[in-house]
Amino acid sequence: MNSLVAVDIGNSSIKLGWFPAGKTAADLPESHVMTIDVQNLSSPEWDAFCMRVAPDAHWVIASVNQASCEAVSTAITQSSPRASIVQLDNSMLPMQILVDSPTAVGTDRLLAVLAVTALYPTARPAIVIDSGTAVTVDVVDRNGNFAGGVIMPGSNLIARALNTGTAQLPEIQLDKNQPPHPIGTNTTAAISAGIFWGLIGSIKELVRQQRIVLGESTPIFVSGGDGWLAQYLELDCQRVPHLCLKGIAAALQIGLVE
Repeated sequence: MNSLVAVDIGNSSIKLGWFPAGKTAADLPESHVMTIDVQNLSSPEWDAFCMRVAPDAHWVIASVNQASCEAVSTAITQSSPRASIVQLDNSMLPMQILVDSPTAVGTDRLLAVLAVTALYPTARPAIVIDSGTAVTVDVVDRNGNFAGGVIMPGSNLIARALNTGTAQLPEIQLDKNQPPHPIGTNTTAAISAGIFWGLIGSIKELVRQQRIVLGESTPIFVSGGDGWLAQYLELDCQRVPHLCLKGIAAALQIGLVE
């Protein structure tokens, strides 16, 4: 594979993953990953990242935010005028999408599933949890196809909704290193417990229901910015960082549909 920069543009941040020439979807050390906000596309960090990669690298973008996608494309062109840029859409991905409206599925969800099928080819069926602004719990069927799944709000979105949808509740930030006590003795503690354990409980029940359909031994893979939740699920999960970025690399390895 030629030098690739995989770009995952989400609702709240932009992730970049550099795969030097000859590397595969499995080859993505943390030193080759950068997370940045759209406001910082002219920052020294952005410039330093672009300087590291080949000037004629292949930049492949998966985006759920068109305005941010356009800003990133402009920044790439300015920093690396010899680079080629491709924006993925679902029809380009080398996989079957077995849902009612394949074009309406978030490309990030498909890429996470594609990464699992490429990195763990014997793990079929499988459950793929990607937890960030939204939490998705998606399914790989026995043939490696995307078979649908579940979308729910993530921890920060729940906190924001409680704040904006009420008159007095504050917006809180969960402590990722310390699970809250399940009985809150003040408003902040009560909100923290509700968000944290409510989210954990929701994911566990979704997995239980999906395993009724798929089989009790169906493996579980977890990724995303809130992937730390995996340690509290009391399930045998494999945490795989940056599934979306690795899915972009896998898509190129397998071959994009023109």
